[in-house]
Amino acid sequence: MTAGLFSRSFKLTCFCLSLAIIASCSRGEISDSGEGPTKEQLVEYYSPASIQLLPFTKVRSFDDDIVPDGLAVSLRPLDGAGDPVKAYGSFLFELYAFRPATASHRGERLQSWTQTIRTPDDQRTFWERVTSTYEFQLSWEGNPLPNNQKYVLSASFEAPGAERLFDDYEFEFRLNPQAVAEDATASAR
Repeated sequence: MTAGLFSRSFKLTCFCLSLAIIASCSRGEISDSGEGPTKEQLVEYYSPASIQLLPFTKVRSFDDDIVPDGLAVSLRPLDGAGDPVKAYGSFLFELYAFRPATASHRGERLQSWTQTIRTPDDQRTFWERVTSTYEFQLSWEGNPLPNNQKYVLSASFEAPGAERLFDDYEFEFRLNPQAVAEDATASAR
């Protein structure tokens, strides 16, 4: 009987302590008392500090044929610790011809695209959970890229009240012979 009384007493004590702890905590409030990060520090910690254009970025076809329609861009924003993080703001992509004799290798600007991410729907549209990256389909405007040449894709990201972040990615575009034949047939029609 003493063991049963002790067990009930122990459970009651644990329950009362749990209630006291819960009552003393204020949910959703961030303390500026020095016992943790401030709101500004949290925003800084969990906001992009850099962006990376990943090597999965390639010239791709977005429909059922094999003739490329644009660039499939894979981009990963990273926080100050180097971990993937979601971003809210505007991405600007600029495609340049490759120029070997310059430091940035940027030649003539060929095309540009802007993609804004401001809403949860935008996040669902472009965020790839498995790879923790953004995936963008940038379609050609006008003529497709000339084959067998190098290019530079430049990306920048700007969030309200933050510094602009940049990254460049160099790639070579080589259309496979079957796609060249299919493109020539489609142009002849």
